[in-house]
Amino acid sequence: MSPKKRQARGGKDEDAAPGFSFLGFPVRGVDRATLTRHLLALGGLSLLVKVATLIATVWIFHSFIDLFDIGYYLKFALKVYEGQVPYADFTVDYPQLAFVSILLPLAPALLAKSADLYVLSHQALMALFDLGTVMLVYLVALKLWDARRAFTAGVLYATAFSTAYFVLTKYDAYPTFFLMLSVALFVYGREAAGYVAGTLGLLVKWFPALALPYYLIHDQREGRAQDEILRRIGICAAIFLAVTLPFLLLSPSGFLRTYTVNTGFNLLAHSFMYYLDFITGTLFSVRFFGEISVLLTVVLQIILLILAYRHPSREIRTLFGSIFLSVLALTLTNKIASPQYFAWVTPFLAIFLAGSLQEWALFYLAQAWTYLEFPLLYNVLYNNIIGYGDPAQGFPLVAFTFFTVKFLIFLALAWVVARRSGILPAAAGPKP
Repeated sequence: MSPKKRQARGGKDEDAAPGFSFLGFPVRGVDRATLTRHLLALGGLSLLVKVATLIATVWIFHSFIDLFDIGYYLKFALKVYEGQVPYADFTVDYPQLAFVSILLPLAPALLAKSADLYVLSHQALMALFDLGTVMLVYLVALKLWDARRAFTAGVLYATAFSTAYFVLTKYDAYPTFFLMLSVALFVYGREAAGYVAGTLGLLVKWFPALALPYYLIHDQREGRAQDEILRRIGICAAIFLAVTLPFLLLSPSGFLRTYTVNTGFNLLAHSFMYYLDFITGTLFSVRFFGEISVLLTVVLQIILLILAYRHPSREIRTLFGSIFLSVLALTLTNKIASPQYFAWVTPFLAIFLAGSLQEWALFYLAQAWTYLEFPLLYNVLYNNIIGYGDPAQGFPLVAFTFFTVKFLIFLALAWVVARRSGILPAAAGPKP
């Protein structure tokens, strides 16, 4: 009889054939030529979908390309160019490493004296980060499943047209890349580097930090030495302080405002908090979910951490699913909850929904609904000034139904990922 294959904790059987190293990742289950061919195909497909999304948005659906955020970044970049210091001379609502993506496109724009070139340079930079995310989706899926399913996951992410729109109009591709880099490093056994990448992601935008406590839980469950865990925490703390402390010393109030400004934002119609407030306001003339959104965020995150700590599974896919639920929960309890936040969880969905036609359909349904929400139906069905509609015109049935379906889709996504990742007790992970 042939020897049994060694089963990885990610849930797949690893090939007995020797692997190879790709950019520092020890790859198994696929030969180098196939991996190269897959990644080139996924990269080309990703770029093609981005161009097609822009064309379709303007020329087929007669909608718009939202460049407000990039113009906002340009204003910050010009202030720095004029000699002003972020967080001291002007308020910034992004962490410190966000200025990497804010300042890099400024050089070609200044040389050409063109704001349009700043836009194009920013879009090109975000497309590069997203190409990195495509590669990481493939590598993580390869670790969890097999080469065929990894390629399918890559195709799903590369063709995520709603996410492609936000890659080209926001800077969320940058922190999303660091979150996926952190996860990929961790699941490939480079745990310390995973912690560091997650910390760097925190310094770009807040949500990548949500992975870090789940790493700690996993390390504790694996019996990692306490000294080693503390050393990793110390390295992350040192990186965080090295980046933030100069700005804190320059202007404590300006620095702290960066980390509290989101709590003062108005409740926007995109958000689940607005949806709940709309229901309670319509039925009982009481609106309070927006006021307690930060408390709900904290409580929900603590609950998810407790559930992860008490869960018996030591499999990587369960860890990965827990991080997904944590990030999704943050998008639901956020007062703004812009549709672009859906791009944060799209890599997770591509990996977990690559197993069947029904899952593919759910993936693209979520993409279509988010794309309809923004940009297609913005200022048509709703906006962030009047919400779901003018109260003088009666109950906004169409808008309310649209957002009800949206949040039902989110619930379905959470349910399917919880089952596929083995978080739910009754669900076993899919076999390759």
